[in-house]
Amino acid sequence: MKYIADTNVLLTRPEIIDEYDCVISSHVLREIEHLEKVKKSDRLLQFEILKLKRFLDDNSTHIYFDLKDYKFNLDNNLDEQYVDNILLQVAVDNGYGMISNDRLLKEKCKLFNIPVINLNEDIFTEHKGFKEFLITKKELDDIYLTLNSNRFNLLTNEYAVIYDDLNGELLDILKWNGEMLQSLRDKKGRLKNGFKTGQFGKFEPRDEQQIMAVDSILNNQLTSIRGRAGSGKSIIALNTAWYLVENEGYKLVIFVNPTPLRDSQELGFYKGDRLEKLMQSAVGTMLRSKFGDEDEIIKQINEKNLEILPFVDLRGYDTGEMKTIVWILEAQNLTADLMKLGLQRISDTTKVIVDGDYFAQVDKDVYSSNNGMKRMSEVFRGNEIYGEVELQKIHRSKIADIADRM
Repeated sequence: MKYIADTNVLLTRPEIIDEYDCVISSHVLREIEHLEKVKKSDRLLQFEILKLKRFLDDNSTHIYFDLKDYKFNLDNNLDEQYVDNILLQVAVDNGYGMISNDRLLKEKCKLFNIPVINLNEDIFTEHKGFKEFLITKKELDDIYLTLNSNRFNLLTNEYAVIYDDLNGELLDILKWNGEMLQSLRDKKGRLKNGFKTGQFGKFEPRDEQQIMAVDSILNNQLTSIRGRAGSGKSIIALNTAWYLVENEGYKLVIFVNPTPLRDSQELGFYKGDRLEKLMQSAVGTMLRSKFGDEDEIIKQINEKNLEILPFVDLRGYDTGEMKTIVWILEAQNLTADLMKLGLQRISDTTKVIVDGDYFAQVDKDVYSSNNGMKRMSEVFRGNEIYGEVELQKIHRSKIADIADRM
């Protein structure tokens, strides 16, 4: 039997086409084109559409497209323009089954005796760590008078980014700490208040999300920073961590799980001891670009300010009572079990920064279906020790920004 794959299934699991004898209706294709045009700001959706289009292009020779336009006439009580209802008509007219995660559509299939394949639904709900609001300055003044009211319905340590309803100007960023709203403005009323380290010089957040990420690292024990390549994950994590090293006596421990870049050719075994191998990996390349050269990295390691550890050596490691800030790099390439193992090494005197991008930078399929960053978000969001921020803008270069569309 052939099965119609609905829009949601195709976007979240395009590989379903290889698992079943699927039909892709012209109505679904038009709906996807419409979503691509009207939902440009939805990063997750745009990524799913891009991934689906690539999959369809790569597999077009063995995919069955039903290009006929159908009119819905099965039931006068149902909207004849609604795509899901039209898919019911396609299924009945051709004797197709249906593949869908949509509960309403599955219930409608029962009405017309359409066979349905039930998939294991991905119930993960994305958490950006902030919500955005357009309000007037007068409304904001009223909010300042009632800061103990969680009027934005925020989770603990979630942020409300407030813009002026008239001109879009950033008015304030408020954080719900579990008891009241707190403004991120400093005593001088500044939001983009940076800091300076002897190692890296002056650092200043470049946008609202970077402001929130720095605030979360400084004030929460565990922070997840997500974002596309070039959005500033590494520079935020390293600069803020090193500020704590220089000013509060922390030691920076970097956990890495070196994973070959998807579709790239591996060079074989690296020579040398553990540190030499790590320094020859992508992590070493990134650190050299930040510290200036490898000698400076070795110097900081010898002075006990820095340690670099692969996840393979993690079992048995304990941060102990020393003030430590653990930075877990490229965490999109960790399973839930590996992330759990890493977080179980953490003592009460340790801060943790987890960075990565599980949308576009996962380098092995296993990390797509069993992702440690996602599971951490599900378990920790809303907890008083946890903060999460998804960076929205690419700052590295105009080329990097445009290349993100490829």
